[in-house]
Amino acid sequence: MMAKTILAVFAAALAPAVALAAGGGGGHEPSWSLTLWGFANFAIYCFIMKRFAWPLIKDYLQARHDNVVEALDAAARAKQEAELLKAEFEMRMKSLEDEAATARAEILELAETEAKKIVAQAEKTGDHIRKDAQLVADQEVSRARRALQQESAELITQIAADLVTAQMKPEDQERFVKDFLSETREGSR
Repeated sequence: MMAKTILAVFAAALAPAVALAAGGGGGHEPSWSLTLWGFANFAIYCFIMKRFAWPLIKDYLQARHDNVVEALDAAARAKQEAELLKAEFEMRMKSLEDEAATARAEILELAETEAKKIVAQAEKTGDHIRKDAQLVADQEVSRARRALQQESAELITQIAADLVTAQMKPEDQERFVKDFLSETREGSR
């Protein structure tokens, strides 16, 4: 490849000299020595370029090639990672809808269970309140009966005492006192 490049450069360098030689030059005749010096100058230029500049250009182009290849590889990896993340995100979105539906169903089930517990507790509390109210009512009725019995007993006692006092004669009273004293004496023995 290098030989073809040098040959193409040499042909390009000689083309103006050949053109001048064919055209007569208008009083200027082509000089082969000038052409040879031009060729030598160009050969020296190519040698300097090959010797000093070409390694730098080659290194630069190789580094640039490596950077481009590395950037393309990094872009390919990034694209692949992005596609994986996209696929994962889409899967998560699909599973998120399923999880939301499951969570909603669990919450509704929990709410129904709690509602049933609250209703059962309320019924139980209502039963206790009814039983307590019945007990309090029964106690109030019993207390009222006792109060009526007590009041009735006191009233009967009062009426009996009034009747006894009204119908009792002094000799009856004396006899009661004697009986009482005799019973007391017998009891003390």
